[in-house]
Amino acid sequence: MIKRRWIASLVLLIGLGTAAAAASGNSRRPRAAVASACANDYSAHRVPGNPLDLPAAPGSDPLHGASFFVDGPAHGAPAGAIAQLVGINTASFGDNVSWATFKSDVARALRSHPGVAGKVHLLEKIAAEPEPQKFSAFSGGGDPTAIATQVRKILCYNLAADPGTVPIVDTYFLHATLKGCPTSSEIYAYMPRFKAQINAMVNATGDQAIVYLIEEDGIGSSACIAKHGALGAWEAALRYEVDEVATLPHAVAYLEAGYSDAQSPSYTAKVLNAAGVRRIRGFWTNDTHLNWTINEINWGEQISKLTHGAHFVVNTAQNGNGPLRNPHPASQGVEDLCNPPGRALGPRPNTSTGFKQVDAFLWSTVPGNSAGCGGGPPGGVFYPARAEALAARANGRLGPHYPSKPY
Repeated sequence: MIKRRWIASLVLLIGLGTAAAAASGNSRRPRAAVASACANDYSAHRVPGNPLDLPAAPGSDPLHGASFFVDGPAHGAPAGAIAQLVGINTASFGDNVSWATFKSDVARALRSHPGVAGKVHLLEKIAAEPEPQKFSAFSGGGDPTAIATQVRKILCYNLAADPGTVPIVDTYFLHATLKGCPTSSEIYAYMPRFKAQINAMVNATGDQAIVYLIEEDGIGSSACIAKHGALGAWEAALRYEVDEVATLPHAVAYLEAGYSDAQSPSYTAKVLNAAGVRRIRGFWTNDTHLNWTINEINWGEQISKLTHGAHFVVNTAQNGNGPLRNPHPASQGVEDLCNPPGRALGPRPNTSTGFKQVDAFLWSTVPGNSAGCGGGPPGGVFYPARAEALAARANGRLGPHYPSKPY
C-alpha cells in the first residue's frame, strides 16, 4: 500500500547507538532519535472524505489505501521473540529500526542458527503484519499523566520504525477497571477518573492519523450490567469516550460491539445507538472471541441495519480455525478463551473485504499474546509457543464451508 508523505521533526542525540550483537557478527544500528515534540505534517482540520489524510482519496471506505503501522524489533513482541531465537540482542536498537531492516539481519543470523528457521518463519507471519497498540487503565497504573506519556511514546517514538503509517489502537479502560458487572454507583464513582484518562489520551493523540478501536469488552460483556440495571450509566461512559475521540481531526473510530455468539443484533444495536455510534465510523466485533469471520459479518450486517448503516471491522487475529466451544456453555461460557489449542491466525489485516459494510479485517491484539489462563504466561504477555502454533495453522478462509487459504 502507498505510504503517506510524512515528516517527523526529530532532534538527533549526540553520537550513534551501540552495536546490535548477532551470533553471526555485529551489525551497527543507530540509537533512536529523540523528538522534541510529537510533530508531523498533518493539518488540524479534518477532511470528511479522507479523515486519515491519505495520499489518494480512499473512496467510501476511509481505511482503504492506508498503510498500517508494523513495529520493529525495539518494541515489537514477535520481532523480539525472533531476535531471541537467532541470538540478536535488541537492547540497543533504536526506535527507528524497521521490521524490513531487521528481517535482513535475521536472514544473516539464520546462517548460524539453521535449526530455528522453522520457528522464525512462523513468527514472521505475525511480525510482518500491523501490530496493534493498546491504551488502557494499565498504562502506567492508569494515572492520566502516565497515559498521556504512553500515547506520546507510541506516536512520537515507536512510529519511527515505520514512519508515515497509521497505528491501530484499542482502548481498554472500563472493563479493565470495573470488570464485568459493576453497579451504577461503581460506574459513577469511576467517572471522574475515567474522564481524566480519556481526556489525557485524546489530548496526547492530537492531530495524528489513527484508527481507534474503542473499549475492548465494552458491549460484549455488558449482559450482567444490563441485568442489574446499570446499563444506562455504562452507556453514558461509552458515550463520553466516543464523543471525545470524535473530536480528533484524523481519527477513524469504531466502538466495540461484542461477538456473534454472545448477544442479539437488536440488543447490541440498542446499546451502540445509546452510546453514540453515529458520531464515529461504526463498530468492531470479535475482539476477545475467535468466531468465524463470516459469522461476524452476517451478525454485523444485521446490526448495521439497526444502527443507521454503521460500518464495522472484524478482528481476525486468531479465528482461522474458528472457536473452540466449551462443553457446558451455561457455566463455562460459549467459547474456550484460555489459550485454546488448535486455533489459527485468521485473515490477514486488509481493507479489501468484499463486503460493503465491512471496512477491514484487522488484528486487534497481537496473535500469541497470552490470555493469562489455560497455561502460558500472564495475560497480555507474548507467548511464542502459542504464536507459533497459531501461525502453523494460519488460514484466511472466512468460515468452515469456504475455500481454505493457508499462508
